[in-house]
Amino acid sequence: MHYYPSIPFFILTILSTLLTSSNSHRCSDKFQELVNARNLSNCQRLPTLGAELGWSIPAPNKSHHVFRVLFGALMEADGGWLAWGVNPGKKPEMVGTRAVIGIKNPTNGSSYCRSYNLTHETRIGCPLRPTDLEEIKCTKFEYETMTDYHLISASLNLSAAIYNDLKLNIVWQSGLDVDEDTPLAHTTTLMNIDCVETLELSTGKSTDMTHLKIYFRKVHGILNIIGWGTFLPIGAIIARFFRKFPFESDVWWYRTHEVCQLAGFAIGMVGWGIGMWLAHSSPDYIFNTHRVFAIFIFVFATLQTLAIKFRPSPTDDSRKVWNIYHHFLGYALLALIYINIFEGMRILKPENKEKWRYAVIGILVTLGLVTLVLEVHTWRKFIKQRTTRKKLGSQFPNQARPNQQEEEDGDGMTIQSPPFSRRNIPSTPAPI
Repeated sequence: MHYYPSIPFFILTILSTLLTSSNSHRCSDKFQELVNARNLSNCQRLPTLGAELGWSIPAPNKSHHVFRVLFGALMEADGGWLAWGVNPGKKPEMVGTRAVIGIKNPTNGSSYCRSYNLTHETRIGCPLRPTDLEEIKCTKFEYETMTDYHLISASLNLSAAIYNDLKLNIVWQSGLDVDEDTPLAHTTTLMNIDCVETLELSTGKSTDMTHLKIYFRKVHGILNIIGWGTFLPIGAIIARFFRKFPFESDVWWYRTHEVCQLAGFAIGMVGWGIGMWLAHSSPDYIFNTHRVFAIFIFVFATLQTLAIKFRPSPTDDSRKVWNIYHHFLGYALLALIYINIFEGMRILKPENKEKWRYAVIGILVTLGLVTLVLEVHTWRKFIKQRTTRKKLGSQFPNQARPNQQEEEDGDGMTIQSPPFSRRNIPSTPAPI
């Protein structure tokens, strides 16, 4: 069945179109108005913290790059701090950044802005003290009611010998706690860690991996929800309940089950591979619980998929034991899948996270309700058949019906059993 692997790539193409169109880097209309009012020529929506940046084109000067910036972002609390800065190093990172930090005192509501030099000592927890810097100076820190942003206005005078006027490494951040004029440590979620970018000043394009990583995290999550979290459970439901409905057949339910399992495995594997790439490309932060669950899901899903070709024959003595193993592994796999999906959302904290959570819960509840309805129907049918057989047994205690009836084994194959043998009277509905 060579066409199954094309399914995830088809879905990935659709997702790329949708996510790319929705991931526009243009500023919001309200922030663009603020940028225009300050005669700044460029505007860019930054990938995290809902931050936006406006700047002027650096004035032509052989020795220095002189320009102005306007940085705006939401502050989650009544007090805290907001920072934006530039890094003259080879890559955008916190250590080495020259930053302007606006601080809002949570006690009296007063606000002020200072320049700071972020060093290695800052990273290991040493207090950050204001520093007089020639490169970057804060001109204003204010709250803007129209956007609900706190805004930092700054002027930059960057040495051409140190800074590249074509590509600038920028860093931004926010925190909740301050100690007078000292900003305290920020949280270490993915959103905070990703507050770095290399920006082309002339075009506003990002030239580093930040936007790409954020994009592929969304793709990773969506593919795993579709593959692991939707197709695999549907395949299990088909195997559990649809062997004789809507019509009795030894083949159709198993083929449909096979298609769902292979499609789910292929889509999930693409999402799993993207997750491995993301982990490899971001060695500074690893989420061990999410990774361990992902490895177990990969192993269990691979074993379940291999069962399509390597299951014992219906007459094999080990078939009963294999069925128990196959069913137990399948249920364990489904449980791990949804645990890890919610763990992934906890880590990612996507925009509109409540909508994502409700979407996954909606899929889970829908599959659960379908399973419950079909389970009730199966038990009613089983009880009705058992009652009918008891009546027939009492009417014909010493007779056997002349025709043998076919019994279906765990994977849809049929084997012959005597019509009223003990084997043909199930004690409970068989699990998938």
